[in-house]
Amino acid sequence: MKARQLNAEHLTKPLEIDASLFRALKPGGLLAVIDEEPPAKSSPPEGVPKNRGGHGMPQKLLVEELTSAGFQLVKTVDDWPNHNYCAVFRKPSL
Repeated sequence: MKARQLNAEHLTKPLEIDASLFRALKPGGLLAVIDEEPPAKSSPPEGVPKNRGGHGMPQKLLVEELTSAGFQLVKTVDDWPNHNYCAVFRKPSL
């Protein structure tokens, strides 16, 4: 099992990263993302798409982007510690 931390709210080219994650995983592989909804009036870092909403990643946007990249949503856990959420995705098997 391999794990890597990635701060989705800091990505300047999120669709390219999503595609890279999809290519990197073996068929049937899982991707778990733990993040939080951005606080109100938070702004994204320079160069980051404005739809990110600042510090944190809107769960709905995360699901839309990763399913558009080809991942299947397995489950979400909305009561993760520290007001975070966890979304688990799978790369479809061949």
